[in-house]
Amino acid sequence: MNRYNLSKRLLKVATLVEPAAFLADIGCDHGFLAISLVKSGKVKRAFCSDINEGPLKRASEHIKEFGLEDKISTCLSDGLLAIKDKYDDYPFDSAVICGMGGLMGVKIIHEADEFFRRMNVFYIQLQSDIELVRLYLKNSGYSILFEDMVLEDGKYYTVMKVVNVGGGTNAGELQTKSIRPECASFAFVNSNVGINRDNKFAGTDFNEVPVILKDMYDKTDISDCVDLKYPYYEGMDKETYESFLNFLINKYETIKSYLPDDSDRLPVINKELKIMYQAYDRFKSIKH
Repeated sequence: MNRYNLSKRLLKVATLVEPAAFLADIGCDHGFLAISLVKSGKVKRAFCSDINEGPLKRASEHIKEFGLEDKISTCLSDGLLAIKDKYDDYPFDSAVICGMGGLMGVKIIHEADEFFRRMNVFYIQLQSDIELVRLYLKNSGYSILFEDMVLEDGKYYTVMKVVNVGGGTNAGELQTKSIRPECASFAFVNSNVGINRDNKFAGTDFNEVPVILKDMYDKTDISDCVDLKYPYYEGMDKETYESFLNFLINKYETIKSYLPDDSDRLPVINKELKIMYQAYDRFKSIKH
């Protein structure tokens, strides 16, 4: 922790954030991420939203404590739905979505699509279904520019930097072309191969999206599953990445050892192990 009470995973997010004129912190919790970014000078203005009154109240108190009421506003909202259609009033050029489930993060992006289309870049740190998050982004006209991992309290977290394939319209302080070159993507194979530059999910009710994503993933070849589940980017924390794969392989091998030969779980376990071993072999083949 530090003076802003940022956890290791939020510190990782803060490190990745590029200069922005107006950043949305969606699901802000205590508000310290936005506070730290504004205080550091990386972000000129911020907007903190949370679906729960308790965290938002604490965020407001912390913002006042740091004397940032004129630079950080708050809003009780499910994602950005409370300000839906108010694009000119809230010209975000960046956003962070942290600490929630993967499909909840997808829901926020999906239901506030026009806001995200106007941004240059946004950052997500989600807790589950990460392969479905990647699948959604790559079929919605977004490009994952970079990912990194962090280990905190025995859990592994993934942080993503995402850009619009066509570029955002809210220029602010950041132009996509100015993003740090060391954050360029070098996955096992080009991680953005197969990106649908159009939005495959445009006009789709979100209730249908998880089912579509799971069906798409089930039909994905094993080699492509490697890049959806365990992509490696140049510049990642390689020790944490390797530790993550070893942890999962040991976990699944242990589960497999306890299953009877006729268990209906074996095909699923074997498929996951195959994906993990391919990811590990590719990682070890890369010169570090």
